[in-house]
Amino acid sequence: MTLAARTRSEIKTWLETLLKNENIDNLDFTISGNSEQGDGYVGDILFVEVCGTTKDETKNYNLVLKCSKRSQALREKSPVKEAFLSEIYFYDIVFPSFRKFQHDRNITEPFEKVPKCYGTLTTGDTEVLALENLKNRGYFLWDKTKPLTRPYIDLIVKEYGKFHAVSIAMQDQEPEIFQKLVGGLDHVLKRFFQASTEMYNNMGGAIVEICDLLKGELDDRILHKWYELNQQVEPFYTKACEPLEGMNVITHGDCWCNNFMHYNKDGKPLTAAMLDWQMMTYSPPIFDLSYFLFACLSEDDINDMDTILEYYFEFLTDHLEKLGSSKSLYAREHFLEDWRKYNKFGLLMAPVIHKFCLSEKNDAPDMTEAAEKGEDILKVFMKPIKNIKKYKERMKYIVKYSVENNII
Repeated sequence: MTLAARTRSEIKTWLETLLKNENIDNLDFTISGNSEQGDGYVGDILFVEVCGTTKDETKNYNLVLKCSKRSQALREKSPVKEAFLSEIYFYDIVFPSFRKFQHDRNITEPFEKVPKCYGTLTTGDTEVLALENLKNRGYFLWDKTKPLTRPYIDLIVKEYGKFHAVSIAMQDQEPEIFQKLVGGLDHVLKRFFQASTEMYNNMGGAIVEICDLLKGELDDRILHKWYELNQQVEPFYTKACEPLEGMNVITHGDCWCNNFMHYNKDGKPLTAAMLDWQMMTYSPPIFDLSYFLFACLSEDDINDMDTILEYYFEFLTDHLEKLGSSKSLYAREHFLEDWRKYNKFGLLMAPVIHKFCLSEKNDAPDMTEAAEKGEDILKVFMKPIKNIKKYKERMKYIVKYSVENNII
């Protein structure tokens, strides 16, 4: 079912449920926009302006309604429901627990930069979240066709450091509560791999495609090493979807540039908010960090990777100490060891993610269409893009860096 098929009466019923804690009457709303192709693969977005009254005043809300797709074919062939339930679990359970843990320790700069969630609901074939529309407060999305610039990179790395530190401190100080949180997590990425018979082949094919595109532009030795990465896709991700050695935390899981919104003050980056928690799971913090960095760094910044890693580590351990735990819980040598073991997570994602970033709207993957045609749902992410020049430029420095720094 498309957005157009969602009737006003249905949306009003949703809003009455989602905003029940606001205690408003005479609810009315206007739809001010909706998502476009490529904005959401298992869900749709409605931008809604709501007004209602209490006994004392009129209240107005600018909301993002995040609604799961209803296509029965898609819901049968992909983890649509599980992805939405994961995000609902973040807003209903995980984030309130993290916020309380930090508040109880009087943290003045907590991890808290996520949209306010007004409510969630689930029915037989629909899951919906009502989130604050951050654009109304001046936040903006980055142009996904361009790498993030360093000030924005640093802000997000800082947020990841604080976010991951909360998990480490909770494991130290409130292990039973933390394990209960972990027990409620799903592994939606694993479900996507299980839903697609061709996913490993498609990701490996993207690696081989890059070798062909960059032939003559990089040394044959570098391309040969990159080509060999093709053989590591299935064994690495099979292992990555199971419990791993080293530090593990609750992770964001979907770390490309469209899942962050930025706020500037006086023309300078001030803060960044993290969006889309559908892929949240329990895994090494390096999964978030490597995914984000290989998806968003420019050529200049990828060659300053060591400084960025140190910046992340300093924020993580500083927040950990402020929370009342010892920095030694995640020693620098253990962090760097985890980086060496697990940074392929983001590297293997890079060819697919940069295709997302550089796809034109009309070329964006459509999982619903694929499911309803009986095709492999994830094969749609592997189709050629028109913007080959930028794709080659982006992947060239990633390939070169990964080989020269022994990631492969």
